[in-house]
Amino acid sequence: MNYGAIIKEIGRGAKGARDLDTDTAAALFGDMLDGRIPELELGAILIAFRIKSEALPELLGFKQAMDARSAQVQVPAGPRCVVLPTYNGARRQANLMPLVAMLLAREGVPVLIQGRHDFD
Repeated sequence: MNYGAIIKEIGRGAKGARDLDTDTAAALFGDMLDGRIPELELGAILIAFRIKSEALPELLGFKQAMDARSAQVQVPAGPRCVVLPTYNGARRQANLMPLVAMLLAREGVPVLIQGRHDFD
């Protein structure tokens, strides 16, 4: 894959950059995940996407590459588990996360509270 040509397309700034098609994005992200892109080019690609933002065909390509490299898990029947992240912590306002978790659990929805326990 010619990373220089890709950088030239996506690295023209927010207004001048061109979007990648789904197949090119899938191949590019696959190379990212497999560690095949040299560090300098990888940095340029990541900065270019940060500036231009990802287009829908690029996101679809990224998903295809990820799906090809990830184990697929069957979702069990029944209500989906709600994951509540607690990383930020409430400092000045009431922390309503425990109340939300209890209300969901009361309605039979599985809840997973994820976060830190040491707010030192």
